[in-house]
Amino acid sequence: MLCDKTGRHLVTMPHIERSTFQWNWTNYPKGRKDDVSPWLEAFVNARLWIENR
Repeated sequence: MLCDKTGRHLVTMPHIERSTFQWNWTNYPKGRKDDVSPWLEAFVNARLWIENR
């Protein structure tokens, strides 16, 4: 991840917004029963951080 000095611009690679669901993944671990991928937690945490500022 990369953020500018102001903290207003954040860049992330790979694009986690593109891997929300397991059918978007090339290779999803067998046996996992997720409704959404674990990467969604990054967006949940970001929202909680903004709400608590």
